[in-house]
Amino acid sequence: MKTFNNLAKFMFITLFITLFITACSTHHQLDMRVDEDNYKSAQVAPVTNKAAEPYRFWGDEQPAFLFDSATNTTPLVSAADSLNILVLSGGGANGAFGTGVINALYDTNQFPEYSIVTGISAGSMIAPFAFVGGDQIPRLKEAMLGINDKEVLGSRNFLNALIKDAFTNGDKLFKTVEHLYNAEMIEKIAQEHNKGRRLFIGTTHFDSGELVIWNVGAIAASNLANKNRLIHQILAASSSIPEVFPPQFIQVEVDGEVKEELHVDGGMNTQMFASTGNFNYNLVNNALGKQQKTTIHIIRNGVLKATYKPLRDKGVDLIGRSLETLLVQQTRGDLYRMLYSSEINQYDLSFTYIEHEFDGEKATKQMFDQQYMQALYKYGYDKVINNSVWQKTVP
Repeated sequence: MKTFNNLAKFMFITLFITLFITACSTHHQLDMRVDEDNYKSAQVAPVTNKAAEPYRFWGDEQPAFLFDSATNTTPLVSAADSLNILVLSGGGANGAFGTGVINALYDTNQFPEYSIVTGISAGSMIAPFAFVGGDQIPRLKEAMLGINDKEVLGSRNFLNALIKDAFTNGDKLFKTVEHLYNAEMIEKIAQEHNKGRRLFIGTTHFDSGELVIWNVGAIAASNLANKNRLIHQILAASSSIPEVFPPQFIQVEVDGEVKEELHVDGGMNTQMFASTGNFNYNLVNNALGKQQKTTIHIIRNGVLKATYKPLRDKGVDLIGRSLETLLVQQTRGDLYRMLYSSEINQYDLSFTYIEHEFDGEKATKQMFDQQYMQALYKYGYDKVINNSVWQKTVP
């Protein structure tokens, strides 16, 4: 009898674990995924007009659609003295810094007309507001400083990080994205695109590890039936730190067959980008008839040098410090590449970042601590007011 009871217990436990794992397993099977042989040929939608701009391109490709060498023309338009490009980096809650910089530039009538705005991770959340401009700039402050852990993270289950794809289900983040970038906002993005401006958002194609640049304005201005959801997926994916938020499964077509792609935080690949494939923006600048140099402004939502920090000999502390250091060095590498490209092509490049003088502290252990974000916002804002926002030399 005792043996029978033990066997029954064993069978019950086995059945419970099996049902639990089955319930937690994903419905996104690998046979639905693009593979190594076809992922580069996958399309968001079939190409019906050969002259149309692509909805996306790879990070090692040039955005050749921005310049026609045969006619020496560009679809871009600029009323400024030069082609102006705004680059917004990742940084999580540090996006409050960039929000402060942009709002101060707007409030003091120093916010240029940017023909191109690019964003990665936290920068992807800021970029649509900066792209649309006008009354959306004050709304940017409300949106970014209104973010909190409860609103974005929702309920957390660390066991899910082992048996599923993240310790949050991502629903809260996606709903936040849907709310901030509603149909009206997407229509405004489409209008700016049609005026001759471009909004580029980066995600990481997780299976290949490659950067994908999404031509969000072209998607917003398209007739795609699912364009709103696709834009929401792109913005959510670009901000989805692996293991914290689940990846976004984006549907594509390969040879007429529906497949899926896995997209996550663009910061997994790069923290910020201006040009891709060594594209020369002077071609566009010259086609526009501009006499001034191509201007690039970079807002780095973070530091450029790791701070000295005594560490406890504990796994979590050591891992956290390792990731922090890697992130800083990745950012410096991205910036050095852009500075090199700027020197070669004679761009007028300036950047801003969080310097060591900033001493804001968190009041809680939350990722989006309100006291810290308010302090960062003011710090970025004051940099503009004090005429100390733009620099040209890496520390």
